[in-house]
Amino acid sequence: MPAEFNVARQLLAYARLRAEALRCRRDNQWGASAIEWAIISAIVVTAAVLIGGAIKAAVDGKKNDMCTQEGINC
Repeated sequence: MPAEFNVARQLLAYARLRAEALRCRRDNQWGASAIEWAIISAIVVTAAVLIGGAIKAAVDGKKNDMCTQEGINC
């Protein structure tokens, strides 16, 4: 599994732990907003990693096709 996925998983786990801790303290509405932003950020980071991986795979595939067509050792 790529390192980016591990980072995204750790961010999400941290957000869940913080959310659970804040649920125990019902009086802190400011922290609840921060948790929402953390979860949104984790989703955006995960999407960016997945999209970046797909783009990299497509570019590498095209590069390999070009190398084999031209007979170049890439």
